[in-house]
Amino acid sequence: MELQPIHHKPLNETVYERILHAIASGRFLPGTKVTLSGLAKQLGVSLMPVREALRRLEAENLVSMKNRRIVIKQYSENELRELLTIRLHLESLAAQKAAINSTQETTRKLENLMDQMEKARGFEAYLEKNRLFHLALYSAAEMPILLDTIQDLWLRASPYLHIYASEVGDYKNSARAFHEGMLDGMKNNNPKEVKKWLERDLRKAARDIFRLLRRKERDMDKEKAEVSGREGLRI
Repeated sequence: MELQPIHHKPLNETVYERILHAIASGRFLPGTKVTLSGLAKQLGVSLMPVREALRRLEAENLVSMKNRRIVIKQYSENELRELLTIRLHLESLAAQKAAINSTQETTRKLENLMDQMEKARGFEAYLEKNRLFHLALYSAAEMPILLDTIQDLWLRASPYLHIYASEVGDYKNSARAFHEGMLDGMKNNNPKEVKKWLERDLRKAARDIFRLLRRKERDMDKEKAEVSGREGLRI
């Protein structure tokens, strides 16, 4: 019996993946400032692989690096609305094509992922299964360039999904009906049905995120006003 060789990832790739995951999962909140030395210390590596990873992330528009200031990309509400519009077009295209191509193997995979979503413990595990569900659906379109583009857009939206899910208790129930509708459409090879439920899923998530971000902004403005008022009293 032959043993399979052990493959190790290059350090640069591992560092890139760790930082990317921290951004996509909302561990580094949008707008957060980080430093090369701080990241290197947390990861237990030298500055070089961290610098290379950040350059890749900057090219992917996930971080901004200017004058030694490193900031996790933060989108305005208008930018998030633009992102939603693009996602609606591209993901609807993939979903409709996937419905035409759908097979029993595809629907079994989607059913399995839905079951894993139901059993997921914690919002991070749930969101990962949710991501895999959507990507499995889009993969059935057999349009790899489109799939790559969709995955890039998911990375940009992912931190905001995690911020929302971390603050609500019904993240599972909020999307269950949409996923069931998409699955039924896939079983019946019905592009219109899959598109309808997908769009409802994306729009509902976007509305909830916008509502949360506005509330956070109001709370921040209120806190600033209170601090300013206390300082005024001291003067």
